[in-house]
Amino acid sequence: MTRTRTHPTMIATASRLLPWFRVVFGAIGLLVPRVLGRWYGLSANGGSLDVALRYACIRALGLGIGRLTASRATRREWDRIALLIDVLDTLMLLEAGIRGRIPKRSALVMLSGTISGAAIGFLARDSDPVRAAD
Repeated sequence: MTRTRTHPTMIATASRLLPWFRVVFGAIGLLVPRVLGRWYGLSANGGSLDVALRYACIRALGLGIGRLTASRATRREWDRIALLIDVLDTLMLLEAGIRGRIPKRSALVMLSGTISGAAIGFLARDSDPVRAAD
């Protein structure tokens, strides 16, 4: 028995809420990147940090809006793209944290988001969150 069959409602709910989280997270980071930088424990030097955070948040905002506005037929494609991005972000953050390019605490905070997104995307890939939402 797979995990998606054991907890289909929980996974469907998390899958439905994830795009909303992406939109809120993306909007916060786009509008006030220094607040997000402080939450991550990164030094608020402006400039390149703001640009990097805004870049990541624009991507999150795009993924969230794309999934929320997608037709029923294309939602699964958006979910697959988001899963791939979450996995790649996780790998990049792991590498940066291990090599000391970002503080360990910052890496852990950021990894909590990317790993959560990847786990939800992975678990939901075999379920049909669209049917559960209707």
